[in-house]
Amino acid sequence: MNRVVVLMYHALYADAQGLDAIAAEDRPYAISTRTFAHQLELLRDASIPVLDPAQLETGRTGGSGVILTFDDGHASNAELALPLLAERGMSAAFFVTTGFIGQRPGYCSWEQLRALTRAGMLVGGHGHTHRFLSDLPPPQMHDELRQSHALLRNALHQPVAQMSFPGGRHNAAVLQAGLSCGFQVFHGSEVGMLRPHAPLAGQPLPRIAVRRGMRDAAFLDYALARPGRMLLARGLAQAKTLTKHIIGNERYHQLYAKIKS
Repeated sequence: MNRVVVLMYHALYADAQGLDAIAAEDRPYAISTRTFAHQLELLRDASIPVLDPAQLETGRTGGSGVILTFDDGHASNAELALPLLAERGMSAAFFVTTGFIGQRPGYCSWEQLRALTRAGMLVGGHGHTHRFLSDLPPPQMHDELRQSHALLRNALHQPVAQMSFPGGRHNAAVLQAGLSCGFQVFHGSEVGMLRPHAPLAGQPLPRIAVRRGMRDAAFLDYALARPGRMLLARGLAQAKTLTKHIIGNERYHQLYAKIKS
């Protein structure tokens, strides 16, 4: 086992009512608390270490295993995911959309984010309004990143070094702006894995999205970076990327939301 796989989660739900409260377009990425707890046990039973995401800030990964990340800042991250992680002594990174904090129903409050950090979790940026950064004019893109970083740093009273890109969209200008605003580690959504001890070189890190309905065999294949599963996932991801380039990010997102609603 000579790899690091970064897994990407979003919202959790405890029952049917909780699932119904999640936006329809986000439900394919929402998983039940029962499934999440089961996946954590699958990792433990397979002797796959859950690594501290803060190690990424050293510029290298420190060993084989998986890193758990959550995008968007849904309230379930603090209410449901945190207790399941804490009781197993596991850590994760939570990338939050700062404009949603305490403003949008169903998303974390500042106190919930502070509770995450007190529990040893990493809290990072995910833009300010969740707009696709690579689609924005430079001034707006800089403002999204600057606001996100400053709000998190000032409210949490600690350095904020990591972020993930809303919708996974980024380009060279977004990376450069992120660095200038104080971010150091960037999480994308390309399919892939990291090699232990390999330099991260400031490039977007690949992640594997965990979706509702993912079978145990597929989950373990991804966690172990088994070549067949990774190759198939990479091919599907490349087809999606090509479609985005052809029709544009915003139209692709609108079509995706319509199909999933």
